[in-house]
Amino acid sequence: MSISLAEIFDALVEDETVSNQYADFVLGYISKGSCLDLACGTGTISEKLKNHFKITGLDIDPDMLKQYMKRNPECETILGSMSDLRLLGSYDSIILFGDSLNYLLGLDEVKQVISEALHHLNDKGFFFFDMHTENRHQEFIQEYLEEGIVLGHPFQWTILSLPDLVINHHFAFYDEVGHAQTLSFNQKVYPYEDMVELLESLNCKFDVYSDFELGHIKDKEKYLFVLRKETS
Repeated sequence: MSISLAEIFDALVEDETVSNQYADFVLGYISKGSCLDLACGTGTISEKLKNHFKITGLDIDPDMLKQYMKRNPECETILGSMSDLRLLGSYDSIILFGDSLNYLLGLDEVKQVISEALHHLNDKGFFFFDMHTENRHQEFIQEYLEEGIVLGHPFQWTILSLPDLVINHHFAFYDEVGHAQTLSFNQKVYPYEDMVELLESLNCKFDVYSDFELGHIKDKEKYLFVLRKETS
């Protein structure tokens, strides 16, 4: 048995209502031009935005890009890391959703990605990204377990908060005789104050939202940051 996470990703986590919220959020700031979708995954957000932008999807996982191309055959794709954009041009907007920055386990790495994105924005361009709030770490102090069947495969998904604001995700997928294929990865939650300090060190203007509400609001799950590049 060999299961690609890319093949089952949407069945596990996709929520069309949320995808529409993200698309509408972006369109509230900018609605035309070129757009780079970093860590684009299977392309659910690109699909919502491609009628407004010329979109390029970038991801480090070739299997994710295969799914992306099935959904968005008219969009350009690039196999690469969100932390190294040196061969790319500039864009009117760059998006980085799916709490992708939380997969980076050091603040220096986070700063590198944000710096790269800002460098590749056109003047007056926007960089949008989301991150887990500190509440997300508190939510999984007690282990969370989800069980079900995805694309014919029984699965278990556990989420457990670890020390140092780390969250572990562990997947087990089972074949017809009970043999398991497992996958495990960590995310790190960054305190709001650390992110503000980081962004201020980059001398960029930004707005922050909490679950799509403007401002830093406690007891929410996601921060959304909107950075604007102004060189003049």
